[in-house]
Amino acid sequence: MNDQLGDKFTIEREIARGGAARVFLARDEHGKTVALKVLNPQLAVTVTGKRFLREVEFLRRIDHANICRILGYGETDLLLYYVMNHVDGPTLRQHLAKSRRVSASDTQKIGADLLDALQYAHGEGIVHRDVKPENIVLSQTGPVLVDFGIARAVAVAGIDKLTRSGFVVGTSTYMSPEQIEGVSDIDHRSDLYSLGCVLFECLAGRPLFDGARDQIILRMHLEDEAPSILDVRPETPAGLAKAITKAVVRSRDERWSTAAEMREAVMAE
Repeated sequence: MNDQLGDKFTIEREIARGGAARVFLARDEHGKTVALKVLNPQLAVTVTGKRFLREVEFLRRIDHANICRILGYGETDLLLYYVMNHVDGPTLRQHLAKSRRVSASDTQKIGADLLDALQYAHGEGIVHRDVKPENIVLSQTGPVLVDFGIARAVAVAGIDKLTRSGFVVGTSTYMSPEQIEGVSDIDHRSDLYSLGCVLFECLAGRPLFDGARDQIILRMHLEDEAPSILDVRPETPAGLAKAITKAVVRSRDERWSTAAEMREAVMAE
């Protein structure tokens, strides 16, 4: 890593790892602490570097308090990477692993802030495509979405090769039915479905659909009726329960039409 990056960054330690990339805490050439995300070599060789970086450049215009900013990007002989603000705090996944469930009031706050972020990004024509607890950092000032639009950048930069290799952009537990079916016109309602899954898990302490294998979970998203959060947490505020229930409907035409509309329901008494 250090040999490839030269004087641009000094790697301090690895802070996260997933199927698509590894994230490192680093300092840039000016001494600023940043998060450096490096695509895994198996994925990097399947995407067109220039096209991926062109998509990342487009995403740099996103500027919202609840969205982690992309500061830059680059490519070396062996690495394809982008640079983000370092957001201090645990991910929602880490919080759930420790506490299992989240209070209704905290779930409302998390949901409202993330829906503000989604409303802004959707207004800019950008869909996240991978809303999940691992991509939500609980900072002192509120939840922050990371990797905004990167799933699309990966798909756009290597759709043919990715399809042939069987790579799926998204995470089975939070994928919308239309993502699973591979439709070409994924829109903002897919993000609302994924966030509905996240909010359900915050309250229930378990995923909306759960199974031993990804294939089982994907089939459940496509075929099974979503459970009601009121069956698990009867004390859930009516507005929040309605927001989740409508967000996770299989047909996207029957979901909330905008993030702002869903936010209003989340905060209703």
